[in-house]
Amino acid sequence: MIDGATGDPGSCSQLGGALRSNGARLLTLRTELIERTERLRRDPAEAATVDDLDADLRLLDATVDRLDAGGAALQRFAQELAEIAESVRRLEGSAQTAGLVLDGLRVVEPWGVLTTELAQQRNRAQPELQRRADRLASQLGRARTVTARAMAEGAQALAAAATASRTRSLR
Repeated sequence: MIDGATGDPGSCSQLGGALRSNGARLLTLRTELIERTERLRRDPAEAATVDDLDADLRLLDATVDRLDAGGAALQRFAQELAEIAESVRRLEGSAQTAGLVLDGLRVVEPWGVLTTELAQQRNRAQPELQRRADRLASQLGRARTVTARAMAEGAQALAAAATASRTRSLR
């Protein structure tokens, strides 16, 4: 379920699972590539082809590694999103009990006329509820940062592996 404040854990988990599944499929193809490379390795005339295949294997290994790491990062993020979304729902209930509303991750007073008693109740509850909302916002920010860093590192690693593979094939 998509939560306006936190995001969509289901889609993140599904994408993470797809990345990991595709990595596993590539790992299966890797075995076949290794067998073919080993057969060619026995023929000295195929040395250049074997060198190219070895470079392709390194690229394949990097791709499988990054797909698995990226998928795992997205699945961890999805779990964190789900936990944060549940905490936000509980916070929303607490805010409602105090006569307040949650606007994103801000605890605010709703519009309307109120009694002195309700105003005092809101004033007492708002700071603690906002601290809870701020902790959730911080947790969400950290989770997003960690996941974004993992994705960026993966993209850089794949780009480096692809460049190394292309450089090898141009020789």
